[in-house]
Amino acid sequence: MKTIQKATFYFLLLLTVVATSCGNKSKTGNASGEVTAAAQSEQKASKDKKLPFERGSYSEVSNTMGIEMKKTVYFDKWGDWTATETEFEMGMGQYVSKTHKLEIVKGSTHWDLDLIKKTGRTYEAYVPNSGMAAALGAAVGGKMMEGTEIKELGDEDYLGYKCKKTEVKYNKMDMDVTVLAYGNLTMKMNGRMGKMDISNEITAIDLTTPPASIFEVPDDVAVTKN
Repeated sequence: MKTIQKATFYFLLLLTVVATSCGNKSKTGNASGEVTAAAQSEQKASKDKKLPFERGSYSEVSNTMGIEMKKTVYFDKWGDWTATETEFEMGMGQYVSKTHKLEIVKGSTHWDLDLIKKTGRTYEAYVPNSGMAAALGAAVGGKMMEGTEIKELGDEDYLGYKCKKTEVKYNKMDMDVTVLAYGNLTMKMNGRMGKMDISNEITAIDLTTPPASIFEVPDDVAVTKN
C-alpha cells in the first residue's frame, strides 16, 4: 500500500506541474463524453484560478498497480471549494476491505473524513491558487522535478473540450506519461512508471451547481482538530 501511495503522489505531482503550465482552450462543438447543463454559458477562468470552471463536478477514475479508484470531485468558487468523494474495494470474498472517504477543502481549511468509520480530522494548509506545483515541489525539497522532459504534442479533443496534449518523461522514476489538460485541469493521463502502468482520467463533467450540503461535514462524523 505504501508503494501505491508513493507512486500516486509522484505522478499526481507531475500532472500538477503540467496542468498548471497550460493555458485554457476553447470548448468544441461535439462531445465524446458527458458534458451536462450550463456548458453553453460556460465561463473561462483566469490563470490564477484553481479550475477552469466556476462550479460543477466531475467523475474521475485512476488505476495504479492494477488497483482502480473512483472519485467524484464537486467544486465551487473556481475550485477554491472542493469536496472529493472516493470509494474503492480491495481483496476478495470475506476479505474485502472497503474505503469511502470525503475530503472537503474551503480555502486553506481541510477536512479529511472517513465515512465508514465516521471519524475525521480538520487542519489548516494554505496552497496558493497559481502555485500548486511550486508548493508541492518545495514540500519535497524542490529538486524532485529536476530532469523532467516536457514535449508539446498539439491539441486533442476530449469530452468535448479542446485540450493541450503533452508528453512528460521523468528518467529518475523511469516515468513516461501522456497528459491531456484543459486549462489547469488534467483531463486524462496514461503511461507507465517503471514496469507499472498508471492512468488517471476524467470520465464525465457536470457544470450544474453542486448541492451546498456536499461542502459540509455530515452530522454523524466526529472530527478532531490537528
